Amino acid sequence: MRYIFVFLVILYSSCNLSSSSTYEIQKKLIISLNKTACFGTCPVYKIKIYNNQSAIFEGIKFVEKEGSYNFKISKKEINTILKKAKKINFQKMEDEYTELITDLPTTYIMINNKQIKDYYGAPKELKELEEIIENIFLNKLGLNSF
Repeated sequence: MRYIFVFLVILYSSCNLSSSSTYEIQKKLIISLNKTACFGTCPVYKIKIYNNQSAIFEGIKFVEKEGSYNFKISKKEINTILKKAKKINFQKMEDEYTELITDLPTTYIMINNKQIKDYYGAPKELKELEEIIENIFLNKLGLNSF
């Protein structure tokens, strides 16, 4: 009887580990937007959106809300971002937009494993995509600006 009990405990534990591992495998980062510092008071933050509709805003410095905030993001909001990315041909854009200029923040935007570094000189359409993502999170945070 004791062996059966031990066997059941081990079996139950392995099932819990298995389902937890499956959840981690299913959760995948699909969209991110990171703003870096400048020499002044530029907002520094990270935005992450996952395929399971979970999202995280991490306010790092010079933002209204510092710290980590978790949100649920709608499929409609995700699709708005993905449709805009497809419309502007995000996957075929340059990997980096930069010039020899100092004191600007850098924006890193990633959609479906394609990352673009936007320091200076990015197309208007890319800036609009960044703004769509930012506006979704400003709305979630109840803010007008970061």
